[in-house]
Amino acid sequence: MPLKTSSDEELPAINLTSMIDVLFLLIIFFMVGTRFSESEHQIALKLPKSTSPESMMDRPGAKVVNLYADGTIELDGRRLSSDQLTEMLGPMVRNYPDLQVRFRPDTGVPVGQASQVMEAISRSGVQDIRWATSASVMPGNRTR
Repeated sequence: MPLKTSSDEELPAINLTSMIDVLFLLIIFFMVGTRFSESEHQIALKLPKSTSPESMMDRPGAKVVNLYADGTIELDGRRLSSDQLTEMLGPMVRNYPDLQVRFRPDTGVPVGQASQVMEAISRSGVQDIRWATSASVMPGNRTR
């Protein structure tokens, strides 16, 4: 009867194939599920100048509403009317009462049209509306 020697035994091994599959699925899930909010700041709009610029911190889940010079309203990459904007923001406010909306009107937008969009945003129940402007360099506020 042959005796087993230590060289005949296989070392225990863990099969990592399924764990790697799960890892790749998680990576794909988070890549698809992540909202790239930086893309909204890349839209070419000429924002009004501000004389007292303050850095505004976006809250998690903050929404950006763009108003173009031609009157087009955009939320999350979708073009909407002011009534549709109110309908879209309403359920968001009910689910997240502290929803922050950053309003980005183009410089060429008439004030009346901008105020209509602001009214549509406030009709939806949004309490925190931020007006986005670009910083202008004032003589006493130069940065090096």
